Amino acid sequence: MSVSLGQSTTPANTRVYAIGDVHGYLELLQRLHNQINADLEKRPISNHRIIFLGDYIDRGPDSAGCVEYLIKLMAQNKNVICLKGNHEDKLERFLIDPIAVADSFFKYGGADCAQSYGVDMKGYRGANKQKLDKREALDENIPSHHKKFYTQLLKTVTYGDYLFTHAGIRPGVALDQQTDHDLMWIRSEFISHHGLFDKVIIHGHTPAYPMEILPNRINADTHAYHTGVLSCIVLDGTDYRLIEARR
Repeated sequence: MSVSLGQSTTPANTRVYAIGDVHGYLELLQRLHNQINADLEKRPISNHRIIFLGDYIDRGPDSAGCVEYLIKLMAQNKNVICLKGNHEDKLERFLIDPIAVADSFFKYGGADCAQSYGVDMKGYRGANKQKLDKREALDENIPSHHKKFYTQLLKTVTYGDYLFTHAGIRPGVALDQQTDHDLMWIRSEFISHHGLFDKVIIHGHTPAYPMEILPNRINADTHAYHTGVLSCIVLDGTDYRLIEARR
């Protein structure tokens, strides 16, 4: 049965905070998390979840710092969940097959991620040996607990009438039959679909400001690396509201 925003609800006595694409902006991440903590103090509730929707790395100045912050946050708070975005997927693929992946990895901000791990990617566009050398240096510089973080990221979770994932879902395919690639990478086929789904989809991946709030989906990616605004959609029963952190 399809469901529309406004009819959709979280589980009883459960509030969900879903945060859009961080892209290496540690200061914004910390500021937004502090605002979420303040919101929980102001509006206590028996159960809550804080769900990060992926793309913690690339483009911004401190990808490694954002990952370290999230690792510590998950260790401190069992209610924090981190999903995998296409940029985390691209990093892992670069480490496996740098010759095939290098150009797209760097085109979409991979050099900024590498720099945060202490690896200067200038000159990678040369021979394949240079790409392999850069891959080896980055692999050596990424801490093992960061690699574990990337490997263990979930692709999707559901709470009540909401499904949370990075990019979206493929229309016409059952929710339990979605591919990992679509959950992390799909764009136009999902964004252009106006029909309802079996869940309201909470996602990031496709930057939009102000936040897109539609009957079938909410897009929490407010283009933080461009607008300076990192956003969180708060879902509480059938209600929803917005929290923003700004540079």
